[in-house]
Amino acid sequence: MRILRVFRRIGPYYREHVTATVLGCICVLASGPIGLLAPGIVRRAIDALTRGAPISYVWRYGGELVGVALAAGFFLFAQRQLMVSVSRHIEHRLRTDLYDHLLRLPPAFYMRERVGDLLTRAVSDVGAVRMAVGPALMYAINTVTVLAVSTVLMARIHLPLTLLSLAVLPLVAGATSYFGTRIHLRWGQSQEALSRYTARLQEHLVGLRVLRAYNCEAAEQAEMGARNEAYVAAGARLIRVSAMFHPLLQALIGVAFVAVLGVGGNAVRHGTITLGQFVEFNLYLGRLTWPMIAVGWVANLLQRGAASMARIEALFAETPLPEIAGAASSAVLLGPAALELRDLTFAYPGATADAVAGVSLTVAPGERLAIVGGVGSGKSTLLTLVPRLLEPAPGAVLLDGADVRSLPIGSLRRDVALVPQGSFLFSATLRENIALARPDAGNADVSAAAVAAGLADDLERFPDGLDTVVGERGVTLSGGQRQRVAIARAILTRPRLLLLDDCLSAVDTQTERAILGALPHTTVLFATHRLAAAELCDRVCVLERGRVLETGTPAELAALGGRYAHLLALQKLEQQEGWPDVASADG
Repeated sequence: MRILRVFRRIGPYYREHVTATVLGCICVLASGPIGLLAPGIVRRAIDALTRGAPISYVWRYGGELVGVALAAGFFLFAQRQLMVSVSRHIEHRLRTDLYDHLLRLPPAFYMRERVGDLLTRAVSDVGAVRMAVGPALMYAINTVTVLAVSTVLMARIHLPLTLLSLAVLPLVAGATSYFGTRIHLRWGQSQEALSRYTARLQEHLVGLRVLRAYNCEAAEQAEMGARNEAYVAAGARLIRVSAMFHPLLQALIGVAFVAVLGVGGNAVRHGTITLGQFVEFNLYLGRLTWPMIAVGWVANLLQRGAASMARIEALFAETPLPEIAGAASSAVLLGPAALELRDLTFAYPGATADAVAGVSLTVAPGERLAIVGGVGSGKSTLLTLVPRLLEPAPGAVLLDGADVRSLPIGSLRRDVALVPQGSFLFSATLRENIALARPDAGNADVSAAAVAAGLADDLERFPDGLDTVVGERGVTLSGGQRQRVAIARAILTRPRLLLLDDCLSAVDTQTERAILGALPHTTVLFATHRLAAAELCDRVCVLERGRVLETGTPAELAALGGRYAHLLALQKLEQQEGWPDVASADG
């Protein structure tokens, strides 16, 4: 019952394949009994030959055996085709639901979980569940059917001999229970070890350049070797249990054969049963060999599947981003959006201080607001809260007067585009990366967005223009090019509110000014450390330790003599002294 509770999520999936599942079960129920017709045919052939029947009888019985084999083979093929196909569809549905659920989980979840562990659960663990709900179910039905029919047919021949041969079943059940619990535990440990290895491997492949740059290959090889050995050790513990389980079952079955051979042979000598019946009985007992072994095999698959399903359920138990469905209209709105922040406060889990504390701002439609401040001042956190990539408090962030928490996620993120500091690109063409949110966009729209993002000259140098493949994470592009591709991606969505999180740090000041000047008419929040770029905005907000120090136009803040004026003076001094601009080179 505990295993059934673990798999309760799978039950509704079968409803989509009721016909195939029912037909598959019928084929399983048919293939076993049809195959069990063969021992009776052999018994009649032997008894006929014992009575001196002509050889033609043997050919007739041989033909019957061929017919039984063909019929049983057909149903065996059909059961595999149907049941295994259903399990593949269930695997697809489970993996799809898990992926959809992962997409809706909050950023805090990904801050504590590792990508490699999630990959193991989405691939290896889902595969183990498929084996439990497909092949294991199929062979479980077959085992019960063959065991029941064989027992009845054997009892018709000789009841005491039947009871003797089945006396090992309680021992088989006890061994299955004992080893099943340990297989469940050790399979879970093995999957956890695989998750730790995969997580580290994923980090190494992504950060390979860093490892090489700091000459860390030897140390990291040792770390990966240790994790690999831990996985091998966990697998070895699992194998030792399985290796003991199956030989033990075969030994118990061998004891049953020895007992039948001795007692049954004596019954033939005393004429209690015929030689044909004795052979038939042994053939039935031989057919029980696989069901008895299958008990252990099925138990093994079920325990592995249950352990993997428990790991998957742990992910489904994570609470997705809250969304009030239907609380606001998802109709398409046109024109720049108005943004209001009301006493916005946010702290990261485990942090001792607020990343953003009591921020109140109003941004008019079409206005450009620059947000400046030092490292750790809360600029990125503030921007991330607007599209609910981090969850704000109720009533703290309003878009056109509506609480963003009351807006459907799709509607909110259709109107708001965020270009983060880290410009992530996929291993695809420039066109596909730019048109990520609008895959149906025409070539003219994609080109216009690329030009607005300052990529015109780069496109002429790329070998295939927009069809140039950029490599994994945009490895073939410079840092500035990756940033501009990300900006083009945002421009193409035609957002009503555009959030730029210091995403022009890898381009020179002249290019930055050109890109800001080419942005479409929309509301813009631009987090930047460059005050020259801030001067192109309508207003400036200065943040320090998550709090607003001052707001106003660039000219007003420069004349005020506050924090902004101090930063402006420092930046001008750096330029006069000839200090290099760390962001003056594109790359």
